[in-house]
Amino acid sequence: MIALSQERTKQYLNYLIIALAFSFPISKAAVNLLEVLMILLWLYEGNWKHKFEQLRSNTFILAFGLFILYIFISVFWASSPSYWFHYVLKYHHYLLLPVIYTSLEKKYIRYVLYAFIASMFISEILSYGIYFGLFTIGRATPSFPTPFMHHITYSVVVAFTSTILLVNALSEKRVALKIFDGLFFITIVINLFINGGRTGQLIFIVLMFTVFMIYIKNKLKAFVLASMLVIVTFTLAYNFSNNFASRIQQFEKGIEKVFTKQDYTDQGGMRAAMWIIGSHVFMDNPLLGAGVGNEMKEANEYALKLDMKTKDMKIFADYHNVFVNLAAQLGIIGLGLFLYLLYSLYKLEFQTKEYAILNKTFLFSFILFSCTHNTVHIMFPMVYFTLFAGFFTAVSRIEKDVKVYE
Repeated sequence: MIALSQERTKQYLNYLIIALAFSFPISKAAVNLLEVLMILLWLYEGNWKHKFEQLRSNTFILAFGLFILYIFISVFWASSPSYWFHYVLKYHHYLLLPVIYTSLEKKYIRYVLYAFIASMFISEILSYGIYFGLFTIGRATPSFPTPFMHHITYSVVVAFTSTILLVNALSEKRVALKIFDGLFFITIVINLFINGGRTGQLIFIVLMFTVFMIYIKNKLKAFVLASMLVIVTFTLAYNFSNNFASRIQQFEKGIEKVFTKQDYTDQGGMRAAMWIIGSHVFMDNPLLGAGVGNEMKEANEYALKLDMKTKDMKIFADYHNVFVNLAAQLGIIGLGLFLYLLYSLYKLEFQTKEYAILNKTFLFSFILFSCTHNTVHIMFPMVYFTLFAGFFTAVSRIEKDVKVYE
């Protein structure tokens, strides 16, 4: 049996983190395999005293641990232990958080982002090919040209990628790379608006203002530039992207039906209905929530009680909003712990301005994504959170260590 040194083990772990960043946008199978390899190698590495000190010293990691611990305690008021077990089994993706946080080394930081950007470039090319009818992949169509992810998740990841490229373009000194990042930024924004993910398009607005307001000292100038970019982008998208225009019109019709007929059966209306019903479930179970497996059991009854015309709520697995879902499921305690871990991620400290900006844009993208999706219980959103939350907490740790030893 070949024994690996601790140094070589750490090196391989960093290679696997880079591979995970590359695989995340394009291969679910590769992500699952890499997760297993990373966890096994991390366990093999040992060095538990040092790892424990690292984990204990980070507020975000502790906050996340408290959140997961509370979910485990919630088995006592879940619908059944077996349902609870199968529900929380999906949380295995979060095991990578401590792995990435304790393993990432300074010299590999840029490679993680490069790998992710390279993979998104591949995904973007394939998306354009599907959109123009050159080929298809899986269930992707020209209306929803997302080759590997659900269109909502893809739109969020594309919106976040656009901020990486924009920050690179603004901070890069080399002209050739600045031009490359700028052109890639334009093509990926176009890709965002030919897809059907309205969530990512909304997030794009917030992220552009975030980047400009943090990066540019003159806040009036930053606001004007961000506004111009957003207005021009949305105007062009509405006039030249049939997918974008039709999705906007569809949303408008759904909202109109809600206000004029109390009819929530369209897509936008159903989201509003689920948020309203979930809020009522929470208000009836404010402290601990209804419990895992119980949160949607009486959703149809609530709809009748509130005189809301909706689709059969049994076809939905959750309330399509992680904050509503957690409140209904785990009460104010569960929701509070989740909000605290997000706040802990927001408060991470960085020496490098670019990482500070990207941490904020990632966090805001995840928060807004969570308003339309159960991001803590679906694979790609969970991996998205685990990869980048682990990455930015690790970067913050590394920069703190560098400052201490300088």
